[in-house]
Amino acid sequence: MAIAVRHKEGQREVVIEFPPGPQRRFGAPLLHASQIAPALVAKAIASAMAAGWEPHSRGKTVTVVVDATGG
Repeated sequence: MAIAVRHKEGQREVVIEFPPGPQRRFGAPLLHASQIAPALVAKAIASAMAAGWEPHSRGKTVTVVVDATGG
């Protein structure tokens, strides 16, 4: 599961990748953005900023991979 985040007034995006959830027996895993808790997204955004993402800077989209706790 990955989500793209952009600050309201910023120019640079970050793509935050979460680990895959439990998979069904057959087929692709069930992925729904609504299943990610807002607190987890907030922690993941803070981790992206700590890793060097600056939402007000210009440049390419940054990809950050976080663990299941958003860190």
